[in-house]
Amino acid sequence: MEKQQKILCIGNVSVDIKAFSMLDDDTEAYRDGTIELVPGGVGRGMAINLKHLGFDTYIYSVVGNDIFGDYLRHGLEAENINTELLRVSHTHETALFSVMSKPNSHSSCIYSTKILSEIVFDESIKEFIKKENIKVLVLDSNLSEETFADIYAFKKDNPDIFIFQNATAPDIARKTMKYSSLINLFACNEHEAKAIIGEKADPVLETADKMQALGYKDFIITFEDRGVMVRIDGETYNAPPYTPYKIVDTIGAGDALASGFLTGHLTGESVKQCVHYGLICAKETLMTRQTVSSLLSRDYLAAYKNN
Repeated sequence: MEKQQKILCIGNVSVDIKAFSMLDDDTEAYRDGTIELVPGGVGRGMAINLKHLGFDTYIYSVVGNDIFGDYLRHGLEAENINTELLRVSHTHETALFSVMSKPNSHSSCIYSTKILSEIVFDESIKEFIKKENIKVLVLDSNLSEETFADIYAFKKDNPDIFIFQNATAPDIARKTMKYSSLINLFACNEHEAKAIIGEKADPVLETADKMQALGYKDFIITFEDRGVMVRIDGETYNAPPYTPYKIVDTIGAGDALASGFLTGHLTGESVKQCVHYGLICAKETLMTRQTVSSLLSRDYLAAYKNN
């Protein structure tokens, strides 16, 4: 696989405050556990994953003029992510996510992302994209309605730009529906798909048909232990998950799967191979407390290439 397009990731760069307890207490009382500060955000996760997988990646986001903002910037620069567009707000604090987990239960999350309203798609961003010859935009759905309108207007004027759109979360998954026909590749999980189509999503043709009827042409839907369903060029593919022997943390696995699939897609691999790359990346991320796995690389994927 040869290095291909430069990629600009636009979206959330945040700090996750992750609390976990092995004690399963339905009363929600105080209980012993661990608390970790972990860099997170879809924009950051996709940028680092795709950098590990061999692309030149850029990040456009906003952090606060605070210790968390410095922490995130230094981490991105240590990964050799281009941070020329990582702006500093003097109005809002860095985005924070508080994630609480316990055994046999989905994590709950409270977030503060008001700072993301400062991500605007103005002329300076357009000029930067043209100057750097960036051909791929990776977006999360935390962006404002105004920013989405400007980005997709830019896409209309520049149809050669490839847009990967992440649904990001069920409560904001519907935000980009009006632009579905302009999205080159869309990714969501079953809960986000349910929010989009208005009913339960299953890994069956009916769900894929309903997504396509809404304008989404090429898309990935993940279904936890039921695997992944992909529709590309009107063809639908299903694959079981690659379940590791031990799941340490699920946060970031969806972004990893999307990054692996996108890597294959942008480099002309078969859909089957793209799915394989995505599942390998997700599996490795499930086995780390970080939101990205340091093991991911082009060589790592090549070692697991299907023949």
